[in-house]
Formats: sequence, structure tokens, C-alpha cells
Amino acid sequence: MTGTAQPKHGGRAYHSVLESHFDFIRELRQRRKTWKEIAEVLFIEHGVHVTLYAPYRFYQRQLRRRAKGHWEDAENQTGLPPARPIAVAKGPQTQPAPLPAKPDFKQPDRNKLNDGDFT
Repeated sequence: MTGTAQPKHGGRAYHSVLESHFDFIRELRQRRKTWKEIAEVLFIEHGVHVTLYAPYRFYQRQLRRRAKGHWEDAENQTGLPPARPIAVAKGPQTQPAPLPAKPDFKQPDRNKLNDGDFT
């Protein structure tokens, strides 16, 4: 085997270094801390070196994901009623719907029209 690195396939999915600090970030936001202050506190207290925007993006993404729910959790909630009640269709209509009334429009006679009317 040569000294070149072999490509890896599969492996662990990407996880943010901020995942274990989500509750801490939420607590700081509830205390009205800015994102810059949160990034500094993460570095000082937890040794997590991130940019100014990383906590903001991570926090917003986590809020969206938690609000949406997880697809595996949906399988466990089979006892819930359907969103819309199931309606059974009735038999065919006995009488067809009435047609709209004819308008009182009369088509003009082409022989009585003058060519000069359309200039």
C-alpha cells in the first residue's frame, strides 16, 4: 500500500460542537446577551472557539428543527385522529344542476352594417 490516504466512506454524521451547549446558549439569550457576548462566553467558560455568527446560526437552525419535529417520532403517534375527518361520498345526484339562463343578446345582422362604422 502506498502512502496516500484512502477515501473514507460512511462514518458518523456531522454534529456541531455547539450541540451540547444548546441549553446554555438558550439561557444566555433569555438573559438578553448578544451573540458576540455568547461567543466570548463559550470560549472563556467552555473552550469552544467559534465565530460571532456560529451561535446565532446554530440556535436558529435548532429552533426550526425542534419546531418541525422528527420523522421517527411521528411513527409513535399513531393513536392521533386524522387532521380532517374522513367523509364518505353520497350517491350520484338525482337531478342534474340547472343550466344558467340564456342572455338576451342578439347577434347583429352583417348585411345592415356599414363599412364606415369600424374606422
